[in-house]
Amino acid sequence: MKALVIGCGSIGVRHISHLLKIGVTDIEVADTSEDTLRNAQRLFNVKTFRDLSEALQRQPDIVLVCTPANLHIVGALQALDSGAHVFIEKPLSTSLDGVSALLEKARVKGRNVQVGYNLRYHPAIKAINRIVESGRLGKILTAHAEFGLYLGKWWHERDYRQSYMARGDLGEGLLLDASHEIDSLMWFLGDVQQVSAFGGKLSELAIGGADAIRILMRMKSGSIASVHLDCLQPTYTRVYTLVGEDTALHWDCPRGRADTNLGRLRIFNSETNRFESVRLRGRPEDTYVEELRDFVRNVKKGVPPLVGIQEGAKVLRVISAIQEAIQTGQVVPV
Repeated sequence: MKALVIGCGSIGVRHISHLLKIGVTDIEVADTSEDTLRNAQRLFNVKTFRDLSEALQRQPDIVLVCTPANLHIVGALQALDSGAHVFIEKPLSTSLDGVSALLEKARVKGRNVQVGYNLRYHPAIKAINRIVESGRLGKILTAHAEFGLYLGKWWHERDYRQSYMARGDLGEGLLLDASHEIDSLMWFLGDVQQVSAFGGKLSELAIGGADAIRILMRMKSGSIASVHLDCLQPTYTRVYTLVGEDTALHWDCPRGRADTNLGRLRIFNSETNRFESVRLRGRPEDTYVEELRDFVRNVKKGVPPLVGIQEGAKVLRVISAIQEAIQTGQVVPV
């Protein structure tokens, strides 16, 4: 299997290393930056291209789109035209523009397109979904998800002002870059019916958008979910709470980042009237590896991806409604 990675910044480099781990060794890369290409060539001894069309003419079987999010759709459409299956780093895009064309192109070409919401492959998130599907909690009535960490601590190796989060010209920001929580809650609870939200830039951080957002979502199931996102908290915070009628589960990460820790999952036992620990198995650091392993496996088997274009588009629709709710102060239908 031949792979082409489009965009070889930090996420592209990470995905190259993970492709190698799962046995995909025929890898080429494309980027508009000579410096970035030289770095990829130095690290992995891969063939590099500044011209994407030239790279696609070599007919890769799979293409990983790791460019800034505002360029995802364009790159994915070109990759599909070349006949490749496509993996798009999350989010799917920065808006819904072009998503319908992408969905139709993938259908016509008969190719998989997976969106990189790797948190779905975290052992704790998978365990939560299994518990929800088992019916052990009954109907979920309320839910809460939270993510926070001071932006200057997200990337120790580079200036946060150069990150996608800070650069409004790339069309991202907190809501898109930290959209895992929206995707996960929709995985657990189903689609969103309407949202209200507040958000803004409250700190002195040199970023182009909000640094704190509070969201309230009415789900189509009737349940109510809230989300808190920020890039302000001094220590890493990631929390999920699901509540039914006299049932509940809670997951948090008291020991640090979810990509290096399983965290702590507890579920309420009505017989003992207390929360009890749920044993988690797996390697949290392998979420990126496992999503690519799943992508390649599904391509080979002809099985649809866990997170496809439609799932990625649903997240974008919710984000669009949240943005409107913040701007207008109104409750916005999705």
